[in-house]
Amino acid sequence: MKKASHSQALLRKAGFTLVELLVYVAIVGIVVIVAGQAFSNSTKMRVRTQSMLKASEVAGNVASLFKTDAAQTGAKSSMESGSDFGGDVFSSVNDSVYMDPNNADEDKRDYSSFSVTTVDNFSDLKMRRMRYDDDGHYVAVEEVNWFVDGGTLMRSCRTLDGTEDADNCKRGSAADAKNRAVEIATGLTKFVVRPALPGVTSNDNPAQIFPPCDASGSCADEFRLVSRIGDADYVSTTITPTDDNKIVELSGFATNYDQNTNTENSSGKKLNQVVAMENADNSATTWREKCTQITLQPKTEYELSFSLADAGTFEKMRLFVPGRDQMSVGFRSTKDGSRPNELDDFFFYPPTDESASGLRAMRFSVPKKLANLCIAFTFVSYSPLAANGKVTITELRLKKIESSNYKFTDSALPLKDKANVKALMLDFSVTRNGEEGVDSLIIRIPSNGRNG
Repeated sequence: MKKASHSQALLRKAGFTLVELLVYVAIVGIVVIVAGQAFSNSTKMRVRTQSMLKASEVAGNVASLFKTDAAQTGAKSSMESGSDFGGDVFSSVNDSVYMDPNNADEDKRDYSSFSVTTVDNFSDLKMRRMRYDDDGHYVAVEEVNWFVDGGTLMRSCRTLDGTEDADNCKRGSAADAKNRAVEIATGLTKFVVRPALPGVTSNDNPAQIFPPCDASGSCADEFRLVSRIGDADYVSTTITPTDDNKIVELSGFATNYDQNTNTENSSGKKLNQVVAMENADNSATTWREKCTQITLQPKTEYELSFSLADAGTFEKMRLFVPGRDQMSVGFRSTKDGSRPNELDDFFFYPPTDESASGLRAMRFSVPKKLANLCIAFTFVSYSPLAANGKVTITELRLKKIESSNYKFTDSALPLKDKANVKALMLDFSVTRNGEEGVDSLIIRIPSNGRNG
Protein backbone atom coordinates (compact mmCIF):
# COMPACT_ATOMS: atom_id res chain seq x y z
CA MET A 1 0.00 0.00 0.00
CA LYS A 2 1.31 3.30 -1.03
CA LYS A 3 2.01 5.65 1.81
CA ALA A 4 0.36 9.14 1.67
CA SER A 5 2.58 12.04 1.00
CA HIS A 6 3.40 14.59 3.68
CA SER A 7 1.44 17.34 1.88
CA GLN A 8 -1.74 15.26 1.67
CA ALA A 9 -1.63 14.59 5.39
CA LEU A 10 -1.40 18.31 6.11
CA LEU A 11 -4.44 19.01 3.94
CA ARG A 12 -6.58 16.50 5.79
CA LYS A 13 -5.59 18.03 9.14
CA ALA A 14 -6.45 21.60 8.04
CA GLY A 15 -10.10 20.85 6.97
CA PHE A 16 -13.35 19.76 8.70
CA THR A 17 -15.36 16.71 8.26
CA LEU A 18 -19.08 17.01 7.63
CA VAL A 19 -19.85 15.73 11.11
CA GLU A 20 -17.54 18.27 12.69
CA LEU A 21 -19.17 21.07 10.70
CA LEU A 22 -22.66 20.00 11.73
CA VAL A 23 -21.65 19.88 15.40
CA TYR A 24 -20.08 23.33 15.10
CA VAL A 25 -23.19 24.80 13.51
CA ALA A 26 -25.39 23.26 16.22
CA ILE A 27 -23.22 24.69 19.01
CA VAL A 28 -23.22 28.13 17.41
CA GLY A 29 -26.99 27.94 17.01
CA ILE A 30 -27.49 27.09 20.65
CA VAL A 31 -25.22 29.93 21.74
CA VAL A 32 -27.09 32.39 19.51
CA ILE A 33 -30.46 31.24 20.83
CA VAL A 34 -29.34 31.47 24.45
CA ALA A 35 -27.72 34.84 23.90
CA GLY A 36 -30.78 36.11 22.08
CA GLN A 37 -33.09 34.94 24.82
CA ALA A 38 -30.88 36.57 27.42
CA PHE A 39 -30.87 39.82 25.44
CA SER A 40 -34.63 39.64 25.01
CA ASN A 41 -35.14 39.01 28.73
CA SER A 42 -32.78 41.85 29.57
CA THR A 43 -34.69 44.18 27.25
CA LYS A 44 -38.02 43.13 28.70
CA MET A 45 -36.69 43.61 32.24
CA ARG A 46 -35.41 47.07 31.35
CA VAL A 47 -38.71 48.07 29.77
CA ARG A 48 -40.63 46.64 32.71
CA THR A 49 -38.40 48.41 35.20
CA GLN A 50 -38.79 51.69 33.33
CA SER A 51 -42.56 51.20 33.26
CA MET A 52 -42.62 50.47 36.99
CA LEU A 53 -40.52 53.55 37.72
CA LYS A 54 -42.71 55.69 35.49
CA ALA A 55 -45.90 54.40 37.10
CA SER A 56 -44.46 55.05 40.57
CA GLU A 57 -43.32 58.52 39.51
CA VAL A 58 -46.76 59.39 38.17
CA ALA A 59 -48.39 58.05 41.35
CA GLY A 60 -46.06 60.16 43.48
CA ASN A 61 -46.81 63.29 41.46
CA VAL A 62 -50.55 62.71 41.74
CA ALA A 63 -50.27 62.21 45.50
CA SER A 64 -48.27 65.41 45.93
CA LEU A 65 -50.64 67.57 43.86
CA PHE A 66 -53.76 66.11 45.45
CA LYS A 67 -52.44 66.56 48.99
CA THR A 68 -51.66 70.22 48.31
CA ASP A 69 -55.24 70.83 47.14
CA ALA A 70 -57.06 68.73 49.72
CA ALA A 71 -55.19 70.14 52.73
CA GLN A 72 -56.59 73.61 51.90
CA THR A 73 -60.20 72.42 51.90
CA GLY A 74 -62.36 74.79 53.91
CA ALA A 75 -59.68 77.48 54.35
CA LYS A 76 -61.71 80.47 55.44
CA SER A 77 -59.72 82.80 57.73
CA SER A 78 -57.82 85.85 56.53
CA MET A 79 -56.27 88.94 58.05
CA GLU A 80 -57.67 92.18 56.69
CA SER A 81 -56.73 95.82 57.22
CA GLY A 82 -58.62 97.35 60.11
CA SER A 83 -60.46 100.61 59.45
CA ASP A 84 -60.27 102.20 62.90
CA PHE A 85 -56.69 101.88 64.07
CA GLY A 86 -54.79 100.63 61.02
CA GLY A 87 -54.14 97.14 62.35
CA ASP A 88 -55.03 93.80 60.81
CA VAL A 89 -58.19 92.04 61.97
CA PHE A 90 -59.84 88.73 61.25
CA SER A 91 -62.39 88.96 58.46
CA SER A 92 -65.82 87.37 58.45
CA VAL A 93 -66.24 84.08 56.59
CA ASN A 94 -67.62 84.17 53.06
CA ASP A 95 -70.50 81.67 52.82
CA SER A 96 -69.29 80.59 49.37
CA VAL A 97 -66.68 78.45 51.17
CA TYR A 98 -69.52 76.16 52.30
CA MET A 99 -71.34 73.79 49.96
CA ASP A 100 -74.94 74.78 50.77
CA PRO A 101 -75.28 76.80 53.99
CA ASN A 102 -78.45 78.74 53.12
CA ASN A 103 -80.79 75.97 52.01
CA ALA A 104 -84.38 76.77 53.01
CA ASP A 105 -84.66 73.23 54.37
CA GLU A 106 -82.56 73.21 57.54
CA ASP A 107 -81.95 69.47 57.25
CA LYS A 108 -80.33 70.01 53.84
CA ARG A 109 -77.94 72.76 54.87
CA ASP A 110 -74.35 71.75 54.25
CA TYR A 111 -71.61 73.64 56.10
CA SER A 112 -68.86 71.37 54.84
CA SER A 113 -66.48 72.48 52.09
CA PHE A 114 -66.39 69.29 50.04
CA SER A 115 -68.62 66.85 48.16
CA VAL A 116 -67.67 63.44 46.80
CA THR A 117 -69.48 60.83 44.72
CA THR A 118 -67.95 57.49 43.72
CA VAL A 119 -68.98 55.16 40.89
CA ASP A 120 -67.03 52.06 39.79
CA ASN A 121 -63.81 52.90 41.65
CA PHE A 122 -63.73 56.50 40.40
CA SER A 123 -64.57 59.47 42.62
CA ASP A 124 -65.66 62.96 41.64
CA LEU A 125 -64.43 65.32 44.38
CA LYS A 126 -65.17 69.04 44.75
CA MET A 127 -63.30 71.12 47.35
CA ARG A 128 -63.78 74.79 48.26
CA ARG A 129 -61.28 77.15 49.86
CA MET A 130 -60.19 80.79 49.97
CA ARG A 131 -57.43 82.18 47.76
CA TYR A 132 -55.10 84.75 49.33
CA ASP A 133 -52.64 87.38 48.15
CA ASP A 134 -49.00 87.49 49.26
CA ASP A 135 -50.00 89.30 52.48
CA GLY A 136 -52.59 86.71 53.46
CA HIS A 137 -55.55 88.92 52.54
CA TYR A 138 -58.72 87.53 50.96
CA VAL A 139 -58.82 87.44 47.16
CA ALA A 140 -61.46 84.89 46.17
CA VAL A 141 -63.30 81.67 46.94
CA GLU A 142 -62.42 78.79 44.61
CA GLU A 143 -63.87 75.36 43.91
CA VAL A 144 -61.38 72.70 42.77
CA ASN A 145 -62.72 69.54 41.11
CA TRP A 146 -60.79 66.25 40.73
CA PHE A 147 -62.40 63.62 38.51
CA VAL A 148 -61.59 60.78 36.09
CA ASP A 149 -62.69 60.86 32.45
CA GLY A 150 -62.01 57.70 30.42
CA GLY A 151 -59.08 56.66 32.59
CA THR A 152 -57.56 60.16 32.58
CA LEU A 153 -57.34 62.06 35.87
CA MET A 154 -58.47 65.67 35.45
CA ARG A 155 -58.40 68.79 37.63
CA SER A 156 -60.52 71.91 37.14
CA CYS A 157 -60.91 75.15 39.08
CA ARG A 158 -63.53 77.89 39.06
CA THR A 159 -63.85 81.17 40.97
CA LEU A 160 -67.08 81.37 42.99
CA ASP A 161 -66.64 84.78 44.62
CA GLY A 162 -64.08 87.57 44.58
CA THR A 163 -61.40 88.35 42.01
CA GLU A 164 -61.17 85.93 39.10
CA ASP A 165 -57.87 84.24 38.26
CA ALA A 166 -58.18 84.54 34.48
CA ASP A 167 -55.29 82.16 33.82
CA ASN A 168 -55.95 79.32 36.23
CA CYS A 169 -59.41 79.64 37.80
CA LYS A 170 -62.01 81.44 35.71
CA ARG A 171 -65.57 82.13 36.71
CA GLY A 172 -68.35 80.00 35.26
CA SER A 173 -70.52 76.98 35.90
CA ALA A 174 -69.25 73.62 37.10
CA ALA A 175 -69.78 72.29 33.57
CA ASP A 176 -67.73 75.13 32.09
CA ALA A 177 -64.93 74.39 34.56
CA LYS A 178 -64.91 70.70 33.59
CA ASN A 179 -64.60 71.65 29.93
CA ARG A 180 -61.49 73.66 30.82
CA ALA A 181 -60.03 70.90 33.02
CA VAL A 182 -56.32 70.11 32.90
CA GLU A 183 -54.99 66.58 32.46
CA ILE A 184 -53.09 65.34 35.52
CA ALA A 185 -52.35 61.69 34.64
CA THR A 186 -53.42 58.95 32.23
CA GLY A 187 -53.91 55.26 32.85
CA LEU A 188 -55.96 55.62 36.04
CA THR A 189 -57.47 52.31 37.14
CA LYS A 190 -58.58 53.53 40.56
CA PHE A 191 -59.22 56.92 42.17
CA VAL A 192 -61.34 56.61 45.31
CA VAL A 193 -61.78 59.33 47.95
CA ARG A 194 -63.29 58.42 51.32
CA PRO A 195 -64.20 60.89 54.11
CA ALA A 196 -63.31 60.07 57.69
CA LEU A 197 -66.14 59.30 60.08
CA PRO A 198 -66.57 62.40 62.27
CA GLY A 199 -65.68 61.97 65.93
CA VAL A 200 -68.54 64.27 66.88
CA THR A 201 -71.88 64.14 65.09
CA SER A 202 -74.97 66.30 65.04
CA ASN A 203 -76.82 63.80 67.22
CA ASP A 204 -74.49 63.80 70.17
CA ASN A 205 -71.48 65.55 71.64
CA PRO A 206 -69.65 63.03 73.80
CA ALA A 207 -66.30 64.76 73.38
CA GLN A 208 -67.21 67.94 75.30
CA ILE A 209 -65.34 68.32 78.57
CA PHE A 210 -66.37 71.83 79.62
CA PRO A 211 -69.03 72.89 80.31
CA PRO A 212 -69.61 69.39 81.66
CA CYS A 213 -72.15 66.91 80.30
CA ASP A 214 -74.60 64.92 82.39
CA ALA A 215 -74.97 61.13 82.53
CA SER A 216 -77.36 61.13 79.57
CA GLY A 217 -74.79 62.90 77.37
CA SER A 218 -76.55 66.27 77.40
CA CYS A 219 -73.89 69.01 77.52
CA ALA A 220 -74.34 72.42 79.10
CA ASP A 221 -73.88 75.84 77.47
CA GLU A 222 -73.74 77.81 80.73
CA PHE A 223 -70.57 78.61 82.64
CA ARG A 224 -69.25 81.00 85.26
CA LEU A 225 -65.93 82.77 85.80
CA VAL A 226 -64.33 83.54 89.15
CA SER A 227 -61.40 85.88 89.92
CA ARG A 228 -58.11 84.52 91.13
CA ILE A 229 -57.12 86.53 94.19
CA GLY A 230 -55.08 85.87 97.27
CA ASP A 231 -51.87 85.23 95.34
CA ALA A 232 -49.14 87.83 94.83
CA ASP A 233 -49.67 90.22 91.90
CA TYR A 234 -53.21 88.92 91.17
CA VAL A 235 -56.01 91.46 91.56
CA SER A 236 -59.77 91.10 91.37
CA THR A 237 -61.69 91.52 88.12
CA THR A 238 -65.26 92.78 87.75
CA ILE A 239 -67.33 89.84 86.47
CA THR A 240 -70.83 90.49 85.12
CA PRO A 241 -72.70 87.39 83.94
CA THR A 242 -76.02 87.41 82.11
CA ASP A 243 -79.08 85.93 83.78
CA ASP A 244 -78.69 82.65 81.90
CA ASN A 245 -74.91 82.47 82.52
CA LYS A 246 -74.15 82.01 78.82
CA ILE A 247 -72.35 85.33 78.44
CA VAL A 248 -69.86 86.84 80.88
CA GLU A 249 -68.52 90.40 80.73
CA LEU A 250 -65.15 91.22 82.28
CA SER A 251 -64.03 94.73 83.20
CA GLY A 252 -62.05 96.63 85.83
CA PHE A 253 -58.65 95.46 84.63
CA ALA A 254 -55.54 96.60 86.48
CA THR A 255 -53.15 98.87 84.58
CA ASN A 256 -49.39 98.77 84.82
CA TYR A 257 -49.07 102.33 83.60
CA ASP A 258 -48.20 105.24 85.88
CA GLN A 259 -50.17 108.21 84.61
CA ASN A 260 -48.23 110.60 86.85
CA THR A 261 -44.92 109.78 85.17
CA ASN A 262 -46.32 108.52 81.85
CA THR A 263 -44.23 105.38 82.18
CA GLU A 264 -44.81 101.71 82.85
CA ASN A 265 -44.64 100.53 86.43
CA SER A 266 -41.09 99.46 87.14
CA SER A 267 -42.16 97.17 89.98
CA GLY A 268 -45.27 95.70 91.56
CA LYS A 269 -46.85 94.84 88.22
CA LYS A 270 -50.40 93.50 88.49
CA LEU A 271 -52.41 91.06 86.42
CA ASN A 272 -55.98 89.83 86.27
CA GLN A 273 -56.88 86.17 85.97
CA VAL A 274 -60.25 84.43 85.96
CA VAL A 275 -60.88 80.68 86.03
CA ALA A 276 -63.85 78.75 84.65
CA MET A 277 -66.39 76.89 86.73
CA GLU A 278 -69.60 75.09 85.88
CA ASN A 279 -72.92 76.86 86.31
CA ALA A 280 -73.73 75.68 89.83
CA ASP A 281 -73.84 77.28 93.23
CA ASN A 282 -70.62 76.70 95.10
CA SER A 283 -70.06 77.67 98.71
CA ALA A 284 -66.28 77.40 98.41
CA THR A 285 -64.27 80.54 99.08
CA THR A 286 -61.14 80.07 96.96
CA TRP A 287 -60.70 79.95 93.21
CA ARG A 288 -59.01 76.56 93.52
CA GLU A 289 -62.10 75.04 95.10
CA LYS A 290 -64.57 76.80 92.80
CA CYS A 291 -63.01 76.02 89.44
CA THR A 292 -63.99 72.94 87.42
CA GLN A 293 -60.95 70.67 87.58
CA ILE A 294 -59.88 69.10 84.29
CA THR A 295 -57.59 66.22 83.39
CA LEU A 296 -55.83 66.19 80.01
CA GLN A 297 -54.69 62.88 78.56
CA PRO A 298 -51.72 62.28 76.24
CA LYS A 299 -52.17 61.25 72.58
CA THR A 300 -55.44 63.18 72.46
CA GLU A 301 -56.16 66.31 70.46
CA TYR A 302 -58.15 69.01 72.27
CA GLU A 303 -59.79 72.24 71.19
CA LEU A 304 -60.28 75.16 73.58
CA SER A 305 -62.65 77.71 72.06
CA PHE A 306 -64.75 80.74 72.93
CA SER A 307 -66.36 83.70 71.22
CA LEU A 308 -65.75 87.39 71.80
CA ALA A 309 -68.32 90.13 71.24
CA ASP A 310 -67.52 93.63 70.02
CA ALA A 311 -68.88 96.21 72.47
CA GLY A 312 -69.12 99.06 69.98
CA THR A 313 -67.27 101.85 68.20
CA PHE A 314 -66.09 103.64 71.32
CA GLU A 315 -65.08 100.55 73.30
CA LYS A 316 -61.73 101.31 74.96
CA MET A 317 -60.54 97.75 74.53
CA ARG A 318 -60.11 98.63 70.86
CA LEU A 319 -57.00 100.54 71.97
CA PHE A 320 -55.37 97.25 72.97
CA VAL A 321 -51.72 97.25 71.83
CA PRO A 322 -50.49 93.82 70.62
CA GLY A 323 -47.04 92.98 71.92
CA ARG A 324 -47.52 95.31 74.85
CA ASP A 325 -50.87 94.45 76.36
CA GLN A 326 -51.53 90.75 76.80
CA MET A 327 -54.63 88.58 76.75
CA SER A 328 -54.23 84.83 76.94
CA VAL A 329 -56.06 81.64 77.79
CA GLY A 330 -54.58 78.44 79.14
CA PHE A 331 -54.54 76.22 82.19
CA ARG A 332 -53.46 76.61 85.83
CA SER A 333 -52.81 73.96 88.45
CA THR A 334 -55.08 73.99 91.48
CA LYS A 335 -52.17 72.75 93.59
CA ASP A 336 -49.85 75.73 93.23
CA GLY A 337 -51.52 78.02 90.67
CA SER A 338 -48.72 77.56 88.15
CA ARG A 339 -48.93 77.00 84.42
CA PRO A 340 -47.97 73.46 83.38
CA ASN A 341 -44.54 73.38 81.76
CA GLU A 342 -45.88 71.13 79.01
CA LEU A 343 -48.55 73.58 77.81
CA ASP A 344 -48.07 77.26 76.97
CA ASP A 345 -50.85 79.82 77.10
CA PHE A 346 -52.57 80.91 73.87
CA PHE A 347 -52.54 84.64 73.16
CA PHE A 348 -55.51 86.35 71.52
CA TYR A 349 -56.67 89.85 70.63
CA PRO A 350 -59.90 91.59 71.63
CA PRO A 351 -62.29 92.69 68.87
CA THR A 352 -61.21 95.92 67.21
CA ASP A 353 -64.39 96.15 65.13
CA GLU A 354 -67.43 94.03 64.35
CA SER A 355 -65.58 91.83 61.86
CA ALA A 356 -62.98 90.89 64.50
CA SER A 357 -65.53 89.46 66.89
CA GLY A 358 -66.42 85.81 66.89
CA LEU A 359 -64.81 82.47 67.53
CA ARG A 360 -61.29 81.95 68.86
CA ALA A 361 -60.23 78.30 68.69
CA MET A 362 -56.95 76.74 69.85
CA ARG A 363 -55.96 73.09 69.29
CA PHE A 364 -53.32 71.29 71.28
CA SER A 365 -52.16 68.02 72.78
CA VAL A 366 -50.00 67.17 75.81
CA PRO A 367 -47.08 64.71 76.11
CA LYS A 368 -48.24 63.26 79.41
CA LYS A 369 -51.27 63.19 81.71
CA LEU A 370 -51.97 66.56 83.35
CA ALA A 371 -54.48 66.58 86.21
CA ASN A 372 -56.09 69.13 88.53
CA LEU A 373 -56.16 71.96 86.00
CA CYS A 374 -58.45 74.97 85.61
CA ILE A 375 -59.19 76.88 82.40
CA ALA A 376 -57.76 80.35 83.04
CA PHE A 377 -57.97 83.70 81.21
CA THR A 378 -55.10 86.09 81.99
CA PHE A 379 -54.98 89.85 81.33
CA VAL A 380 -51.94 92.11 81.68
CA SER A 381 -52.58 95.74 80.69
CA TYR A 382 -50.03 98.48 80.02
CA SER A 383 -52.23 100.82 77.98
CA PRO A 384 -54.20 103.02 80.40
CA LEU A 385 -57.26 103.28 78.15
CA ALA A 386 -57.45 99.61 77.19
CA ALA A 387 -57.42 98.67 80.88
CA ASN A 388 -60.74 100.51 81.20
CA GLY A 389 -62.31 98.44 78.44
CA LYS A 390 -64.51 95.35 78.50
CA VAL A 391 -64.13 91.77 77.29
CA THR A 392 -67.29 89.74 76.63
CA ILE A 393 -66.86 85.96 76.54
CA THR A 394 -69.45 83.46 75.38
CA GLU A 395 -69.57 79.89 74.03
CA LEU A 396 -66.64 78.75 76.17
CA ARG A 397 -65.87 75.11 75.30
CA LEU A 398 -63.19 72.49 75.86
CA LYS A 399 -63.62 69.31 73.83
CA LYS A 400 -61.70 66.38 72.45
CA ILE A 401 -61.13 66.27 68.72
CA GLU A 402 -61.33 62.64 67.77
CA SER A 403 -59.10 62.69 64.74
CA SER A 404 -55.94 60.84 65.75
CA ASN A 405 -57.18 57.45 64.58
CA TYR A 406 -59.37 57.93 61.54
CA LYS A 407 -61.98 55.50 60.27
CA PHE A 408 -63.14 55.96 56.70
CA THR A 409 -66.43 55.14 55.04
CA ASP A 410 -67.84 54.56 51.58
CA SER A 411 -71.33 55.43 52.80
CA ALA A 412 -72.87 58.86 52.37
CA LEU A 413 -72.69 60.97 55.53
CA PRO A 414 -75.63 63.03 56.82
CA LEU A 415 -75.24 66.61 55.62
CA LYS A 416 -75.02 67.98 59.16
CA ASP A 417 -72.16 65.61 59.96
CA LYS A 418 -70.07 66.41 56.88
CA ALA A 419 -68.93 69.63 58.54
CA ASN A 420 -67.24 67.53 61.23
CA VAL A 421 -65.12 65.51 58.78
CA LYS A 422 -61.46 66.30 59.45
CA ALA A 423 -59.66 63.97 57.03
CA LEU A 424 -59.90 62.43 53.57
CA MET A 425 -58.33 59.19 52.35
CA LEU A 426 -57.24 58.73 48.73
CA ASP A 427 -56.63 55.28 47.19
CA PHE A 428 -55.53 55.28 43.57
CA SER A 429 -53.50 53.38 40.99
CA VAL A 430 -52.05 54.17 37.56
CA THR A 431 -50.62 51.81 34.91
CA ARG A 432 -47.76 52.15 32.44
CA ASN A 433 -47.28 49.31 29.91
CA GLY A 434 -49.04 46.89 32.21
CA GLU A 435 -47.09 47.94 35.33
CA GLU A 436 -49.02 49.48 38.21
CA GLY A 437 -48.17 52.38 40.51
CA VAL A 438 -50.28 52.39 43.67
CA ASP A 439 -50.54 54.95 46.46
CA SER A 440 -52.72 55.58 49.48
CA LEU A 441 -52.64 58.68 51.64
CA ILE A 442 -54.57 60.39 54.40
CA ILE A 443 -54.93 64.19 54.29
CA ARG A 444 -56.06 66.17 57.31
CA ILE A 445 -58.57 68.93 56.51
CA PRO A 446 -58.88 70.76 59.87
CA SER A 447 -60.52 73.83 58.29
CA ASN A 448 -63.53 71.90 56.97
CA GLY A 449 -66.72 72.92 58.74
CA ARG A 450 -68.03 76.05 60.40
CA ASN A 451 -65.49 76.18 63.21
CA GLY A 452 -62.59 74.57 61.42
